[in-house]
Amino acid sequence: MKKSIMTIVMLVMVAIMSGCAVNADATPEITYPKLNDLTSQTEEPYRFEIETVQEPLEELGVEEREASYVVDGGASWIFAKTQDGERGYKETKYKLTYNKKDELLSRVEIPNSTEVYDSTPTVYEGGQVAQPGAYYEASRITRYGVDCVGCNMGADGRGGTASGVGVGLDSVRQKDGTWLPGMTYEGYYVIATSSALPLCTVVEVSNHTVSGAGIQPGVPFRAIVLDRGGAIQGSKIDLYAGSESALSMSQGHAQDASVEIISLNSRYQSDGLWNCGV
Repeated sequence: MKKSIMTIVMLVMVAIMSGCAVNADATPEITYPKLNDLTSQTEEPYRFEIETVQEPLEELGVEEREASYVVDGGASWIFAKTQDGERGYKETKYKLTYNKKDELLSRVEIPNSTEVYDSTPTVYEGGQVAQPGAYYEASRITRYGVDCVGCNMGADGRGGTASGVGVGLDSVRQKDGTWLPGMTYEGYYVIATSSALPLCTVVEVSNHTVSGAGIQPGVPFRAIVLDRGGAIQGSKIDLYAGSESALSMSQGHAQDASVEIISLNSRYQSDGLWNCGV
């Protein structure tokens, strides 16, 4: 009897212990924390920037305006620059979006952000004083010689000019006092103009039909203002051509020409001789 009871007790204990044992073949369920989706994270906006883009407008224009008034010492027919042109531009703003890796996600134009700044033209106006870069249309080109009426040519065939530089029938005195055959002073042809152009002013003459003494029709040449003349008023030019009886230049069919002022130069006296600082 006692032996049977002991057997039953042992069986019960074995059953209890078997229920508490862990099944080695079973796979335990492990719950991990949920991680963020890295791909979606890199596509999320992280920072923003505003980009401003400027696009230049059309090329600058040039306007020429007649004189509304004449400045002190100027002339209605002398045109000079009174306004520097400025090229305009169109300005547009964009919103730039970047992710955490600093990669550009989008570039979007901001609505109503475009502004246009118009160009302003370069303006040349009449009524200005003589200055480098100024220009005018000579109403007429004439020629004269040292033996003209009122030119006071000496017995040696030489005479003076308003500037003090000497000219002759076939030569011109240079800065060093020597007389050089031809019609030029220090490489410039000699002209008389009105007092609107100071003595010793260097100009370039173009769109002309003058020929002779090295000048060719239509080819620009440079000249220096050394003389005046009672009949030389306004925009007229009188070109020194040696002798009235045998002018070394032909005027051609055109009466007018285009003139640009190259430089204004000093007039000075040295060793008793008047010269221009060219």
